[in-house]
Order: sequence, then structure tokens, then C-alpha cells
Amino acid sequence: MLPHADPGETTVSAEDDQNVRHRVFCDRRVPGGGGRCLLRADHDGPCARRPRR
Repeated sequence: MLPHADPGETTVSAEDDQNVRHRVFCDRRVPGGGGRCLLRADHDGPCARRPRR
């Protein structure tokens, strides 16, 4: 991914509505001490450290 970006704080917004932001990544804790979830926000299924193929 982007080495200097914090996935948990990455958000997007429409160009004409900069005050409404939407989270890009889930950022919940992965069970078993595996760090933070890197799947898209509002994903289905369990959290994971890498995208599913």
C-alpha cells in the first residue's frame, strides 16, 4: 500500500462536499493480536490484515 499513510485515518469526500468524509479502510482490531484490519470499510465477513482475492 502506501508506506507513509495511516489506513485507519484515510478518508475520502466528494469534491463539492468536503465536510462529509467517508472512511476507506475498516481499521478494527484483527482477532488474535494481528494488528488492524486493512479491508475496505463496511466489509462483509471477518477482518483481515490483507485484501481477499
